[in-house]
Amino acid sequence: MERLAGIFPRLWSLKSLALGCYLLSQGMLLAQNLTVIGGTSFQKQLTACIERVTAEDLDRLPGLDHSMTIVILEHERFLQVKDSFRAYRTKLAFSNPSTRRIYLSSDVFKNLDTALRCIPHELGHFVTQSVYEDHAEIAAGTIRKRAHEVCTRPAVPDPPRTLSSQASSLRPPIGTE
Repeated sequence: MERLAGIFPRLWSLKSLALGCYLLSQGMLLAQNLTVIGGTSFQKQLTACIERVTAEDLDRLPGLDHSMTIVILEHERFLQVKDSFRAYRTKLAFSNPSTRRIYLSSDVFKNLDTALRCIPHELGHFVTQSVYEDHAEIAAGTIRKRAHEVCTRPAVPDPPRTLSSQASSLRPPIGTE
């Protein structure tokens, strides 16, 4: 009986350890690990926001490693890097699924429309696990819609209009009667 009493705490510890590892691995499976290298604060925030709206789709992919690195480079440096990867047909962005990286030219951020076209498209390659442009573009449509809803809202809401400011705008200008 004493022998069983000594084994029971060890078994309980092993079961607790196994359960803890299982729960931790499940949490890690659903946790997106994003690194954004380079770019301005705004570029990093916008990129991270667009990736966040895609995180659920990316987490459904098989495998445990759902980490991703997005590299934002000045356009001249981007051209050098894309040539080294032999990505000759691209102008502003390309993906490397084997290293789980997306490379973006800083020119992607010249306007919001370009950013909302390029970043979701590259994420679409990861979501579809396809190198084909049309597959990535189909996935990008959904990503763009969600990113537009979530990532383009103003950070600070407009101040509420008071009744007195509305009333003064309804008065006719002086001297026009």
